[in-house]
Amino acid sequence: MAGGEQLRVEPLQPGGVARLPMVCADCPLPHRVPPGSGQSWVYAAAHTWGFCGVAARIGDTVVGHILVSPPLNAPVRGPYASAGVSPDAAVILQMYVDPDHRGRGIGTRLLEELAALLVRRRVAGLEIRASRKGPTCIAPPEDWLLVHGFRVLREDAFAARLRMDLRATRTWLPSWSALADGLRSLVGRPAPAGPEPARRPAPGPEPAQRSHPRRLSP
Repeated sequence: MAGGEQLRVEPLQPGGVARLPMVCADCPLPHRVPPGSGQSWVYAAAHTWGFCGVAARIGDTVVGHILVSPPLNAPVRGPYASAGVSPDAAVILQMYVDPDHRGRGIGTRLLEELAALLVRRRVAGLEIRASRKGPTCIAPPEDWLLVHGFRVLREDAFAARLRMDLRATRTWLPSWSALADGLRSLVGRPAPAGPEPARRPAPGPEPAQRSHPRRLSP
């Protein structure tokens, strides 16, 4: 990373949505307009989960983000207007990485951190619209999503609907792997087993006592 600054991925709060970089002029999720009646999903997500997405930063610069909504609050304008979404899933509305920072694993980090946060909140799945031609921020490339744990849930003439089952793929999430690594470092390697102590033979039946002849008194 430039300047030696580390990449940080953090939960995104409603106040940070309006400060995200402009993605495209035709995006159905305008960022320059503060969240309001047209973006009720922002507050619905924050109320349900405590965040409305995740953002990746290098220093103070946002280099990528994912916006996510509860299924019943996904905007009717955009890719989910007719396709719908499963009631047990969170909906990815937008996934974007700055072109100058692509190819560095930022998209993977964003997806991993988002999935880890949702697993803790007992969300069963993540769903997203994917494109096979001309991917956009609201319909990322399908082949990339398939490599990262999604499967095709519903085919479509323009863009398929994909789903990641969080309970089935949680083992690769950073929160779980970091926890496992931490536990291993705390527990350490088991001590080698020493020689087994010699066992005493099991006691057998006691020998019969010898009887002495009784002396007759004179």
